[in-house]
Amino acid sequence: MGKPPGIPYAVVLFFEDLRRNNTREWFAENRHYYDNVIIPVMTEVLLWLWDGIKVLYPDYTALPKVNKSFFRIFRDIRFSKDKSPLKTNTALLIYRRTRKDSPFIYLHLDPEEVFWGCGSHNPSPAALRCYRAWAADGENNARLGSELERLRGDYTVNEPRLKRPPREYKELELPHPELLRYKSLYLSQSRKPGPWLEEEPWLEKVVELCRHCRPFMELVEEWTDYQPE
Repeated sequence: MGKPPGIPYAVVLFFEDLRRNNTREWFAENRHYYDNVIIPVMTEVLLWLWDGIKVLYPDYTALPKVNKSFFRIFRDIRFSKDKSPLKTNTALLIYRRTRKDSPFIYLHLDPEEVFWGCGSHNPSPAALRCYRAWAADGENNARLGSELERLRGDYTVNEPRLKRPPREYKELELPHPELLRYKSLYLSQSRKPGPWLEEEPWLEKVVELCRHCRPFMELVEEWTDYQPE
């Protein structure tokens, strides 16, 4: 794999400036930095990360293109009260099969936080029904609960969105009934941005998460593929 690439701290400063000057005009004047520094840096990060995990994730995709592993810099503001035209972050996504309802590995950088994680995020209503039906099975419920307990000391598990399980599951006796309160379910680590982005081999931590969490991701894949009878 070689030495992991760093991300210049100037990338963070670029997004701080963009946050203060979130206009198409400012971005047009400064786009050369985005195109000639940020995109090449994130491409190098993506390819280095993929080289370290592709053996474990053979049916995943890591492709340095917009709407593949990269995201558009321009926001969709059609239905948003916030009319700021540009995103003030950069991120990459490694996903299975298609981006929609896919298990993912994700890396995100903005002026306030750098975080990386893996799991499932904002599934469609149909995918959420599949997850709940899968997690309502006692054996599946126990396996997922045990796996999260194994990983919880090293990684942050996101908080469930619901205060109680959906009505149709509330009478079930399960080892981990709290799992039915989740919509998204993922594990992550985070740090405040700083010069360490360029000075430390921190991407090794992302590879470590992907390897350590592989059994969890196998469960995510299992419920993603599940078809209730």
